[in-house]
Amino acid sequence: MLLRFGGILFLVALAVWLYCLLDAVTSDRHAVRRLPKGLWVVVILLTFEIGAVAWLVWGRPRSVEAGPGRPRLGSSGRTAWPSRPGGPGRTAGGNGAAFGGAGRSGRPAPDDDPEFLARLDRQAAADHEKLLGSWEADLRRREEELRRDGDDDEPEDGEDRPRS
Repeated sequence: MLLRFGGILFLVALAVWLYCLLDAVTSDRHAVRRLPKGLWVVVILLTFEIGAVAWLVWGRPRSVEAGPGRPRLGSSGRTAWPSRPGGPGRTAGGNGAAFGGAGRSGRPAPDDDPEFLARLDRQAAADHEKLLGSWEADLRRREEELRRDGDDDEPEDGEDRPRS
C-alpha cells in the first residue's frame, strides 16, 4: 500500500515538474520574474521539485500582464491567437471576415488560389505526358531490339530450319 502511494506521489511530482518546465520554456522572457528565463529553466531542470515550486511562487509571470479581456493559454501571458499587425484582432463571432473572408487583404492561401491550383494541374499534366512519352520511347526501343534479335535467328534462304 505504501509503495503504491509513493508511486502516485512520484507521478504527481513528475507532472508538476514537467508542467513547470514547459511553462518556463514557453513563457515570454520579458514577463518572467526575479531571474532570467534561461536560468529558471536550468533551476527547474537541476533541482526538480524545489525548482518547480520556486518557479510557481517567484518566477511565473503574473496573470494581469496578459492584458484585460484577452484570452490566454496557460500562465505564460501569451494570447490564444495573435493580433494582426496594423489591424484588429481575430474575433470568434461575426461573418468570418477576420478568418479570411471579405475583410482579408493580401493573397489567398495557396490551396484557395485558383491560379495556383490551375498551374499545379498544368504542371502535373505536363509531367504525366513526359513520363508517358519516355515509356513509349522505351517500349519502341525494346520492340525494335526484339525484332532485330528475331531477324538474326531466322535461317538463310538455302538452309533448313530445325524442327522441334
